Amino acid sequence: MRFNSKELSLLVQQTSKYDKEGYLMMKEKQEGFFKKQEAYVNRYVRLRGNLLFYFKSKDSKSEPLGVVVLERCAVELAVDQETKNGFLLVFEGEDQPFRFDAHTEEIRDAWIQCLHIASHECLKMQLQSLREQLHTKTGTDPVQLPTECNSSVDFESHSDNASQEPVIEISLACSGLPNDTSDVAPNALVVVHTMLPPQQQIWMHHNHTEIIEKDNNPHFLKTIGFGDKFGIDTSTRVRLTVHNVVERMTGTMSPIGQTTFTIQDLFANNDLTLTLKLSGNRSKDCGTVRVTAWINDDKLSVAQLQNQKEGTYNRRTKSASIKNQSHQLQAHFNDIIKRSFRFATNSERSEIQVSEYMAESKWTFELPIQLLHLWVQEEKCMISMLQDLGELVTEWEEEQLIWKSLGVERATTYMNTMDMYTDNSGITFKRSADKGKLELEFIPINLHVERMVVSSDFSTPGKMYDITTVGAFSTHCREMKTGGLKRVLHQIKASFTPDNSSQQFTKIQRACKYLNEVTELKQEMKRLSDQMYESAVNQQTSLVHEVMAIVKEKIAQVNSLCEEPVVVAAANAYLSAKRNANVSDGADSSSLKNLSVEKTRNSEQKWSGSSCVKSPTMEPWEVTCVNLKAAFVCLQSVVDNFSKTEKTQELVEEIKPALTKVQGLLDIVWARLSLFLTFLCIMENKGQVKQAHEAKIRRDIVNAHAITTLVSTFAAMTLTSKMKDPQFLKQLSTVGILCELEGLLSCYGSELCMLEDMMVAVDDLNFVSFRLVPLKNEDYTPRASLGCFVKEGPYPDIYRHNIIIDMPVNQEVFSLLPKELQAGKEIPVSALAFNIGINEQATLAEKFGSTALQEKLNITSFAKLYEYYVHYSKHFEDPLDKSHGVGSLSHMIKMLQSNVMSKKSKNVEVLHTAAEVIRAMNGLRITFCKSGKDRTSMAVTLEMVHILQRHHNLASHVFIQSLDCLRSVGCRRENTLKNTGVKKYAFISLQMLYIPKLYRAPSGTYGNVQT
Repeated sequence: MRFNSKELSLLVQQTSKYDKEGYLMMKEKQEGFFKKQEAYVNRYVRLRGNLLFYFKSKDSKSEPLGVVVLERCAVELAVDQETKNGFLLVFEGEDQPFRFDAHTEEIRDAWIQCLHIASHECLKMQLQSLREQLHTKTGTDPVQLPTECNSSVDFESHSDNASQEPVIEISLACSGLPNDTSDVAPNALVVVHTMLPPQQQIWMHHNHTEIIEKDNNPHFLKTIGFGDKFGIDTSTRVRLTVHNVVERMTGTMSPIGQTTFTIQDLFANNDLTLTLKLSGNRSKDCGTVRVTAWINDDKLSVAQLQNQKEGTYNRRTKSASIKNQSHQLQAHFNDIIKRSFRFATNSERSEIQVSEYMAESKWTFELPIQLLHLWVQEEKCMISMLQDLGELVTEWEEEQLIWKSLGVERATTYMNTMDMYTDNSGITFKRSADKGKLELEFIPINLHVERMVVSSDFSTPGKMYDITTVGAFSTHCREMKTGGLKRVLHQIKASFTPDNSSQQFTKIQRACKYLNEVTELKQEMKRLSDQMYESAVNQQTSLVHEVMAIVKEKIAQVNSLCEEPVVVAAANAYLSAKRNANVSDGADSSSLKNLSVEKTRNSEQKWSGSSCVKSPTMEPWEVTCVNLKAAFVCLQSVVDNFSKTEKTQELVEEIKPALTKVQGLLDIVWARLSLFLTFLCIMENKGQVKQAHEAKIRRDIVNAHAITTLVSTFAAMTLTSKMKDPQFLKQLSTVGILCELEGLLSCYGSELCMLEDMMVAVDDLNFVSFRLVPLKNEDYTPRASLGCFVKEGPYPDIYRHNIIIDMPVNQEVFSLLPKELQAGKEIPVSALAFNIGINEQATLAEKFGSTALQEKLNITSFAKLYEYYVHYSKHFEDPLDKSHGVGSLSHMIKMLQSNVMSKKSKNVEVLHTAAEVIRAMNGLRITFCKSGKDRTSMAVTLEMVHILQRHHNLASHVFIQSLDCLRSVGCRRENTLKNTGVKKYAFISLQMLYIPKLYRAPSGTYGNVQT
């Protein structure tokens, strides 16, 4: 008002219509007799754009008392008891907010809603959202932004040898740096240049440290490496220039001083340290810089390097660096980027060396190709099964034809996609900016593995911590008008017929469960038959009878399942539809032939109990069940005679055909059950086949993302020392592997749909298992294959089976595996996800929408986690111990339960506690947000620092500095460059106000970037 009072007054007078206006109580300072007091005063408030005017009265000609510019501020509800319907305007960097009180709750909510969207920043966000929607629908960007003019000094360039392990590394610390012209301590940054005479005659930019703000004696955390896999030339000259960064956003800086030295100078001192004076343009004292170095190579000693002549290049052996983790990652990962840091601990005498790696999975395209191949097989099997149904009555024949045509369409689409991905072999990364490309929809977004290696003793390998980062498993390039995948599947499920049980299952759910049980019993019978025959051959009479008792129990279970109401009803409905179609005997016989198994080629010969007769038409379901019972009776009589006669050889010859007959009839039962279930699916999906078709494609897309991410995460784990830990290997064999996904999506707008997609994908990961196989010909490629069990759960699918991943491990690791794993036992996956929205959209969801979906997800995931924990506790001791008190695993589980059940806003403690619990039980960790880039980077770096603090004694006074360092000069800045071409996180200042403090990006590292 002071500088623009005339212009603002003129604006008020010329405005006839405001965005909103009305009376509000506003808290102002009142002049008292003795002191200033604050009180609520009735003011008439008018809102136009991002300007909030307040007047003494409603008179349109009156002058405004003041104006509030609604930028870089947040609107919050008042939590004090001073007002009934109060709200606050909180400005960035200001301690005192503007306080208002409305007459009613409705008026307050209306004002809050208007103020939320009044700022210029909010309008820009809305424009960006509309722009993304138009881009998704049309495939072209409606707004072509001009190329960003980079006026800043950019020392963040991606070094080409980012994955090389240096021969030596140095840590820098300055002391006595002078204040700037305003007598304020400098924001120090050290830029490193190198020169190798005589080949080089100019200084080349080599690297730089992070920026440490307002410190005369900064200790830099980022370390600088020299040398490569071939060695190091000790005549290399190094120049250190210390700058004062005046403005981080623009990169404006001024030099403080510089110094030079050679690598040979470092090696001249046995302690590998140098203290050098900084010289500036003026003669005044510019302070000093201390250089501390260490050797990464166990093959080299200080004495060897001291004796090395200047100008020579010491060639390293192939496996020189004892801390080299990148060569391990290369088995499964590409484009490995490394950053190194040195952090202080609470012990003055020790420091921790931290190496951060970020790598692309080699299987980003390979796994989706394999999965598409499997799903094409599934579609072909479905089409074959539909053909085996034969001719049906007109009502169902039309549905049958639609199912066939859509199956062919899916198979064709998947084969074309496979061919396209195969042509792009060698690519291992999909940018977040490409998430809207339809042709790449099966490829996970921005998939990387982050590895942190921590060592306190530089002569030994460090401890490894892995986190996989990825964009949300969602169909970004498909319309979500009807909601996310979970909502769509729930709508389809709502039309299914319930099976009249107390558990509220649908008929399809129940039928899929029964089919899997019969499949499992069929496999058990095969094993028991082999065992019985082998025992009979070896004349182990007692063992034969023991096995026979188990066989009897299994056959009884099969018969019980065959008599279930759902199965009987489906069988009768199918046989009725088929009889009414007047199908010829020949067609029916051919259908049966397709169902029969190779080793029971005479499956048309039906056992009736007294004689074998050839069925001219498909027999009733009850007759098939009777045939199975009769075959078992024959087997029972042969076994009973086994101990009553001495002619064991003859009885052995009788046992084999009896066992074959039982197995053959089990195959027929299973095949006919599959046929009935196929017809049941047609009946239940009548009228919504196309909707189910779209849902299946979307489900396959998110499953391709999820399974590829899971396999990449498991692959990284196989390259750690855990694979040589007997207790961990026993855990894989007995309780399986735990996988937790940490989400940062909001329950608002498009992210709500993404969260619904994610929930289905995570549930489906429970139908994935691993087998460890010995490495052959140095081929580490994981191989996906189909299992025998159909997908159950809340959204079952008879035409999608469980996925088995064969993961190669080297011979040394394979020899250490338990015998069961060596024999091919599958490692089950227990997958779950916790989600807490942290951005400004999460705030909108909490205040004006609903977070019920997030709450339900977290509660369900805790139940799954607790179930795994109970199973784990039966076999293993508490890994955190703490005498089972505070800090123990059981205590952490209780803390997590408390956090999950609390209604606290943006309760990120859920994520932090869950991560600790998962790591304690050797689980896999995956972190995701919309693009796996910005919020994910904040979460991953925070988790790294939490690990350093809890497990490696990180000094408390460098917690925030460590966090800012990892975010500003760590691998995650490279991630932003790979995805958008700009080394900036895609945050704006307004968003920073809503994000929890520990998740905020450092100043100068974020900006308005297209993602």
